[in-house]
Amino acid sequence: MRPSVRRGCGPRGGVGWRRCATPAASARRPPPAGFSLVELLISLVVFALLATGMAQFARSMLHGVRVLEVASEAQEAARLGAQLVAGELRDAGYSPDAGLGNGVRRAAPAAIVIVRDLNGDGDSDDANETVGFQYAADRRALMRGLGAAPPQPLLADVPADGLCLAYLTADGTVLSGPGELDAAQRARIRRIVATVAVELRNPNPADARPIRASQTAVVALRNGE
Repeated sequence: MRPSVRRGCGPRGGVGWRRCATPAASARRPPPAGFSLVELLISLVVFALLATGMAQFARSMLHGVRVLEVASEAQEAARLGAQLVAGELRDAGYSPDAGLGNGVRRAAPAAIVIVRDLNGDGDSDDANETVGFQYAADRRALMRGLGAAPPQPLLADVPADGLCLAYLTADGTVLSGPGELDAAQRARIRRIVATVAVELRNPNPADARPIRASQTAVVALRNGE
C-alpha cells in the first residue's frame, strides 16, 4: 500500500514533505502578466505616429496618381490640337488647276488663314474653303474660323504661347518679320511648323506650377515649288 502524502509542512526529509512557502519566497514571485498604464500610453503614441505616417503616404500617392492623370490629359489635348491644325493646313492651296498657289492668305506667329478649292469649281469662295486658326487671349483658347463666320473655340486651356507658327522656305530659311508676313513672303512658304501647347491646373496643392504639354507638327504645302 502507497504511503499517504500529507498536505502541509512536515519534518524535512520525511514522507510527504515539501518546502512550505515563506513570506520571502512569496515576495520574489513575478508580478501578474499585463501592461502598465505607461506602457499603454507609449503604445498609443506609437500607433498614432504610424497611422499619421500612413495617411500622409496615402495622400502623397493619390496626389501623384492624379498628377499623372492630368499630365496625360494635357498631352492628349495638345496632340489632338496639333493634329487638327496640321490636318487643315495640309489642304492649303488644294485646287485641280493649282491656281491658288500655296494657299496661305495670312501668316502670323499665332494666326494663319489658308484657302482651298474643295469642290473643284475654280474658286475658294465657299464657306468651308477658307479656314483660319488664331489664339484668343481672353478665352485662353485656340480658335478656328470657317469662311466669314466668327471663330469658334477649338481647344481650351491654351497658354499665351500655346499656338506658335513658324514658316520656312524651300531651303529651310525661317521667314520672320515685325508682325504678319507680307504677300511676297507668304508666296515663299513651303513648310509650316505648328506647335500647340496646353496648360492644366496642378492637382497637387503643394505645387502651384501648372502641368504643361506641347505637340509639334510639320506640314509641307502641296503646291510649293
